Amino acid sequence: MTGLHTQRGISTLGFVFLILVGIAVLFTAFRVVPPYVENRYIVAALKSLADNNEDLFSRTPAQIRSQLSKFYTVNNVRTEGRKNIDIDKRSSRVVITIAYEERIDFIYNIDLVFSFNNQLDSALPERCCQPLDSHSAGN
Repeated sequence: MTGLHTQRGISTLGFVFLILVGIAVLFTAFRVVPPYVENRYIVAALKSLADNNEDLFSRTPAQIRSQLSKFYTVNNVRTEGRKNIDIDKRSSRVVITIAYEERIDFIYNIDLVFSFNNQLDSALPERCCQPLDSHSAGN
């Protein structure tokens, strides 16, 4: 039979500490994950436009916004990014930029700020949703 001096394990205080850390991690995850999920839907909407690249230049900005709006409605996107659509028609290509910030109350007066910048260039559809560098943006 073993005595109490040879037994090892977590104490009650250690267990309570682990529970508190677990709760803090879950609370943070519930606040941080939704903005990234909604941004993934915004990226998916831009990728769907990139798949139909051949007729993108022939569409008007209102038609492009309408198609994006339908995608957002179906996928329940409610973030500010769905409103910040900048469509720039250039000589032979279309550049669609969806750049926005989302601010979420975290704890008391601490806010989390998420910045997203998604761009689609019809001349470079394979680089969809990555910010354009300064060299390709001027061409």
